Amino acid sequence: MTKLMQAKRRALLAIAAGLTMAAAPQIAAAGPTAGHSYKLRATVPVACWVRPDRTVMAETGRMGSVVEACNSPGGFTVSAQYRPLAETEKARIVYGDRSLDLTRTGLLELRRSSMATIRTVDYRFDDVQLDEPLILALTIQPI
Repeated sequence: MTKLMQAKRRALLAIAAGLTMAAAPQIAAAGPTAGHSYKLRATVPVACWVRPDRTVMAETGRMGSVVEACNSPGGFTVSAQYRPLAETEKARIVYGDRSLDLTRTGLLELRRSSMATIRTVDYRFDDVQLDEPLILALTIQPI
């Protein structure tokens, strides 16, 4: 180390020591904070997702499960979207404890929850009569 570097180092140490000594009385004067209060506020963003274990395809006897997760305090809905059904087509899904006939419009609400939760729901298809294959796309929306 050169003499100039040593001198700079000593000067910086002296400045740091002086700042520490100057701040010490203020810290001591602040004293303990017992009896005081403060408010802490945190905001957690709403996050929701739905994840089937496989492609949700309408075929008689086909089964699977879906993980629903949503932290919305007001709850959420899980819906299925699919192609519109022809007049000659029909299908029924048992989603959890609900048995639902697929609507001709291609939109069906599978579940409505009034609170935040994470859960796994089993499903199966019954009484499926289709002219073409039918795949359901699941979505989840916070309330």
